[in-house]
Amino acid sequence: MLKVITMVATVLYCCLQLGATAQEIHFADTIKAYNRARITTNARGASVLNVWGVANIGVGCVGYFTAKKDEWKYFHEMNAIVGAVNTTISGLAFYSVRKQAKEHPGPKAAYARYKSDKATYLSSIVIDAAMVGAGAGLVLYSADNKKSPGMYLGFGRSLVVQGVCLLAFDNIMYRAHLKYNSRWAQLLEELRFTGAGFSFNYNFPAHPVKG
Repeated sequence: MLKVITMVATVLYCCLQLGATAQEIHFADTIKAYNRARITTNARGASVLNVWGVANIGVGCVGYFTAKKDEWKYFHEMNAIVGAVNTTISGLAFYSVRKQAKEHPGPKAAYARYKSDKATYLSSIVIDAAMVGAGAGLVLYSADNKKSPGMYLGFGRSLVVQGVCLLAFDNIMYRAHLKYNSRWAQLLEELRFTGAGFSFNYNFPAHPVKG
């Protein structure tokens, strides 16, 4: 009888240990999945921004040398300048994505980067709106400027177009990250951070969420 009780106790202990191990592995996989989804979203955004930047450089250079009117010459010139800036930003984003893909951040670090990405796109949205406003202001100013109306009109039109396109892009990127808000909120409810580690409130879903 004692042997039977010992055997049952041993089996139960092993089951509990396996369950705890599976839960811990699942927790790590969940963090990894969320972080991978974040990196993938940023990589796709960087690709789109790079294509948009290169296209503006190419079309802008051709347009600058073929335009007949000053306003269109300056329009294409500003498009090429903004395209160069966007291409540079996309290059830095690709570098960051590749670097982060090789890292294995913990829960706090992964969530901090998620919040940082959302803050970055929100800041970009504000900058885009300011660009549209500045462009509209230059267009209005060109009507009263007698010295270089074509330059102000061309630059203004370009900033409005570029600002609207970037505004749409950054809004899409922000919303792409925002859809994970509820998932992170659920994760943080399940996970309580302590000074040296973490503890569970209740079990995770059966499978980690893939982005």
